[in-house]
Amino acid sequence: GTLTLRNFTSLLSESRFATNMKKTVIYVIMSVSLSIILALIAAHIITKKTKLISVLRPLYLIPWIIPPVASGTLFRSMFDGNAGPIPKLLKMISGKTILPIGDMNLSIWSCVLHEFWRSFPFAMLFIAAGLTTISQEYYEAAEMDGAGKWKQFCSITLPLIKPHLFIVILMVTNSTLQSTEAIYTLTSGGPGYSSETIAVRMFRSAFVYNETNLGAALGVILLFITVILMVIYNRALNMKEVDN
Repeated sequence: GTLTLRNFTSLLSESRFATNMKKTVIYVIMSVSLSIILALIAAHIITKKTKLISVLRPLYLIPWIIPPVASGTLFRSMFDGNAGPIPKLLKMISGKTILPIGDMNLSIWSCVLHEFWRSFPFAMLFIAAGLTTISQEYYEAAEMDGAGKWKQFCSITLPLIKPHLFIVILMVTNSTLQSTEAIYTLTSGGPGYSSETIAVRMFRSAFVYNETNLGAALGVILLFITVILMVIYNRALNMKEVDN
């Protein structure tokens, strides 16, 4: 068969696809937000001129370099109910047996944690590269005018690293939206469909169940979402440039 309008209409009318959309939104927004906010904080720390940090800096890229399947397998072993350190830690804290990747409500958050761990170092180093281009004279002048650290961040740092921030948000969003191997290795999209994003559903449909038409339709939807996000980010960047 061929990819037809019926493939899209059947997808849009089912509750499973609504769940896929909801999980994709949670996964992308939470992963990207955590990565960028903490990357901004960490980038400020690693741009300080200390010998130890310059030695450690290449090590920060390890989570980004590790293949998603390998890091997904690593996290799955950490979440393992029998020997995994995370369930043991959760039991010590709560006194209850909690298995995050086997829980309908927690499985997507396990995937978010994994994606954040993968994206954060890359985002941090990219933002740090932007921070090193800012002249210290701006901050010295701001201090003389009585501007505090937060005011300096909002008035100097943020506007000057905006191009770096835009690129890294776009790249992290795009990779998170298309993240398939890591989630599939970690939870297989389960239990049920509780951690099945559109990308994972596309993979399962096309390569596991051989439903190529459905997989192709999901691929087109994923491409459409990616294009919309690129346009939104681009508009947001251009609007801020006009305001400035």
